[in-house]
Amino acid sequence: MFQPKYRKTQVIKTGLEAIDRTKWLIENVLIMPKYQLWIKRQTTVRRASATTGIEGASLDEAAVGELIKSQRGKLSTEEIDNLNAVEAYDFVDYLSDQPDLPVDEGVIRQINRLFKKGTPDAKDPGKYRNGENRVGEFVPPNQGDVPALMRDFALWIQADTETHPILKAGLAHIHLVAIHPFWDGNGRTARALAVLILQTSEYGFRKLLSPESLYYQFRDRYFTAIETTLGKEFGGSYAATPWLEFFVQSLNVHSRQLADGLTDWRRVMDEVHEEAREDGLIERQTDGVIYAGRMGEITRRDYMEIASVSAVTASRDLRKLVEKEYLIPIGRGRGRKYRYNSEDREKAEPPPEQLKMPLAEGE
Repeated sequence: MFQPKYRKTQVIKTGLEAIDRTKWLIENVLIMPKYQLWIKRQTTVRRASATTGIEGASLDEAAVGELIKSQRGKLSTEEIDNLNAVEAYDFVDYLSDQPDLPVDEGVIRQINRLFKKGTPDAKDPGKYRNGENRVGEFVPPNQGDVPALMRDFALWIQADTETHPILKAGLAHIHLVAIHPFWDGNGRTARALAVLILQTSEYGFRKLLSPESLYYQFRDRYFTAIETTLGKEFGGSYAATPWLEFFVQSLNVHSRQLADGLTDWRRVMDEVHEEAREDGLIERQTDGVIYAGRMGEITRRDYMEIASVSAVTASRDLRKLVEKEYLIPIGRGRGRKYRYNSEDREKAEPPPEQLKMPLAEGE
């Protein structure tokens, strides 16, 4: 069975303690279930855009969000990759709610298949490679060793109950990258596997965490941590400490970002609800304002979906929200969108803060 090697340095200990404090804040912010579903969908889009962006894709969150709504015409490889990523993370979220389903080889292979299915460059998605697959200067294990390595790895994931869940998620990430069992999509699969392990533990963060977005923002440090840990070729005795320090630090930074964002958003929501009551808005109209504030804009189709109303009612409600100066219409006809009017009121989601990753020991 896989036996990970690492030191629990002060950097790791301090990071884990800080995450525990932030975890409590995230779990105790009061958010209406329907609003949490909207944030969850945003998180999935963010994960998809970031995990494909790490591999060189150029579609940002807004473009991926539009892609999910339309999916018309011939799709590019990047568009297929992002739609696949959305499906893969939906699968991860589904598994997170199934405590009796083990995270085994079948799950890992299915995640990889979902990421790579239907892409022009796909080569046996979900199947272990049967040849050499170099990654830059790194040489993964021989293809003949992959089945046994993956069997031992999956058995460790299922059997290990002593490793801290965050460290277990980080170790799973780095070891899957080290084995590189598939022809393609190994990085995406490793990042999704780490999220799955977190979400099946007490560190699920309400399924709202997207560590991929921080890896994308700091991708030079992300790749450096992996390269420093694994060296030039696979060896079962590598020490995972450098990677775990980065992994814990990034999770600490991103969880604080999530906690701050949820807290600020809850405050702004309370203010929007109060203003909406004073203006005589009914609940579904208030929801429309909040949705536009969270997403930046809303379409008639969006409004029909979240409010469960007809096209005629949606048009009438949106017209009222424009008259009340909550929304600003952009465009005409079917392409018309309604932007949240942030003048004289705060945007429902605070702008992304400039994050700084703390330096690990020796940097």
